[in-house]
Amino acid sequence: MTVLVNVPSADVHRGARLGHGAFYGDYREQRQVGALALAEMRPTVPEHDVHTHTHDDAHFLLLLDGAYLSTARGMPEVCTTRALVLNPPGTTHRDCFRGLDGRFFTLSIPTDSWHAATEYRKLTQDAMRLPATALVLATRLWHELRNWDGASSLAIEAGMQLLLDAAAQPSPSEQDGPMWLERAREQLHDEWRRTPDLAELADTAGVHPVYLARAFRRRYGCSPGEYLRRCRMERAIALLHDRSKALADIAATCGFVDQSHFTHAFRRQHRCTPAQYRALG
Repeated sequence: MTVLVNVPSADVHRGARLGHGAFYGDYREQRQVGALALAEMRPTVPEHDVHTHTHDDAHFLLLLDGAYLSTARGMPEVCTTRALVLNPPGTTHRDCFRGLDGRFFTLSIPTDSWHAATEYRKLTQDAMRLPATALVLATRLWHELRNWDGASSLAIEAGMQLLLDAAAQPSPSEQDGPMWLERAREQLHDEWRRTPDLAELADTAGVHPVYLARAFRRRYGCSPGEYLRRCRMERAIALLHDRSKALADIAATCGFVDQSHFTHAFRRQHRCTPAQYRALG
């Protein structure tokens, strides 16, 4: 195993460049899988001592515990819930923890591997928060690090590809579309607790239901019903991190028929049950 070197506080200066697998923190667990570097870390540098710095290589950062300050797209000013951020190569920021009571998992990808990945998918050029469904993938990779065995290296390589797929951006043709179609999508996204019929969505969009259904699948790669299920699953995954909430209550809140229906849908999409995912930590 290649040993990664963390960055001591004495080296924290404005304009610093952090090499492959280097972060401001203390490594609790670390592994190298080919060119990929994995680590579970705790912050060691106070917020006021962290200045603007640049990461040479790309990395995923999974926030496990603590209050994290990030400028990544989609992140709140201070994040205190489980979150997954992708920073592409050359990201310059001042992301850090507020206080030293935190924990995070990182998966670092060399620049040449990142560029190879862009041959098969369109990836972001800006730091961004990934959707909640990607949290399940990242959490399973963190669990592999904590419970290493002979098959873990293969699981890490395959899991990294799935994370990159989750981070892939739509093509320009998929991004460009009529506002009426976006209004229908926003209704599903914002009113995910209830189930509208196709005629209502079509009325919102101002088009015929058949035309809406065809245009929706062409642009978003799924039917309106499938998109609504994705929205509900996103909310359910976020609620699973609150251990005070019972699985049955989460199922009811997120529009599933019952806990069994929620468990079946979760297992089909993520290859584990909600209880198993919650047990990963």
